Amino acid sequence: MTRTRVAIVASHVIQYQDPLFRLLAADPDIDLTVLYLSNVGARTYRDADMGTTLQWDVELLTGYRHVFLRNVVHDSNRGWTRHVNPGIVPALLHGHYDMVIFMLGWGSISALLGILTCRLAGIPFFLYGDSSFPPAETTARQRIRARLLHFLFRNATGFMVSGVLNAEYYRHYGADPRHFFLLPWAVDNERFAAASRFAPGEREEMRARHGIRPDQIVFVFSAKLVERKDPMTLLRAFEQIPGRDRAAVLFLGDGILRQPLETYTRDHALGDVHFAGFVNQSELPRYYGMSEVFVLPSTYEPRGAVINEAMACGLAVIVTDRCGSIGDIVIEGENAFIYPSGDAAALAAAMTRLIDDTALRQRMARRSAEIIGTWTFQRGVDGVKAALAYGGKRALE
Repeated sequence: MTRTRVAIVASHVIQYQDPLFRLLAADPDIDLTVLYLSNVGARTYRDADMGTTLQWDVELLTGYRHVFLRNVVHDSNRGWTRHVNPGIVPALLHGHYDMVIFMLGWGSISALLGILTCRLAGIPFFLYGDSSFPPAETTARQRIRARLLHFLFRNATGFMVSGVLNAEYYRHYGADPRHFFLLPWAVDNERFAAASRFAPGEREEMRARHGIRPDQIVFVFSAKLVERKDPMTLLRAFEQIPGRDRAAVLFLGDGILRQPLETYTRDHALGDVHFAGFVNQSELPRYYGMSEVFVLPSTYEPRGAVINEAMACGLAVIVTDRCGSIGDIVIEGENAFIYPSGDAAALAAAMTRLIDDTALRQRMARRSAEIIGTWTFQRGVDGVKAALAYGGKRALE
């Protein structure tokens, strides 16, 4: 039986995507090659936002064919010039691919080169990203950007959709929903769930090491400590909680705001606020497991894979109205509370409610586990195969 040749053009090595690539490669109908535009993530690297040198401690780059295309610019470049890989043109032309997926969108020179190559060579191509919340179109630059996206989306074979708000983003720029195929923005649910479970006494011991009492409700934040993630609003909300001795805040991650956060904590005598710093993937589930509620106060969050992680570990969720997971895995009143970005009083009210109502908190935690159990890599494989069938029909037209 002939296997269908699929290429995924990926920006760099991302710990969340490798399990999906392995599952696609193991499918008997798919012959997968991943074309990486950068080797960042596959090696030790400096994360400028966190101010930390790190290397992921989970399995990467095994179980699927992959090629690193030479990037002629420095990895620290941002925006459209972060990837300039002339080799993408011959890689696509000579790969005899039946389908190409541009993972994480179109926002680099190399992505546009690849899209143009597919268009001219008649190779079906699909766009996949985490974009949500279309920006305003009030300036000339913004209007030009919108027109370019309308043009690009008209020429795409179809779209791999990462969630509800991502689909709305595509529709906003004229994409046809009949050409949408679900590829959930997922994480390794089983790994996180299994690694978050403790033997008797272990959870209490871990909390004690961080100065957290067994009876406290822990609100955990896991992200870079940078402006866009808005960790300061979480601190201000915690300050407003009546009787906050019943709760604690745990920050996982590092970044430019760590010192201001620690200073604010000290100056305002907040007490039960703890900073664990950067936590690598193998240990991360245990930190979720010793917590009760996950909080992501971002002013803008295209998707937020950390939400998936926390849900897989069975946590209730509080996020802002600027998180791209709303509507599919984040459901108001079921497993989550959603509050207006930057509104510390609204966040404090949601936190207080979950502190005061144990039954509600536990019910929302169970619902998180149920919802995320349906948001899997296998559904992504099914979506890719459906897109492949559609792309094959288009190629014959």
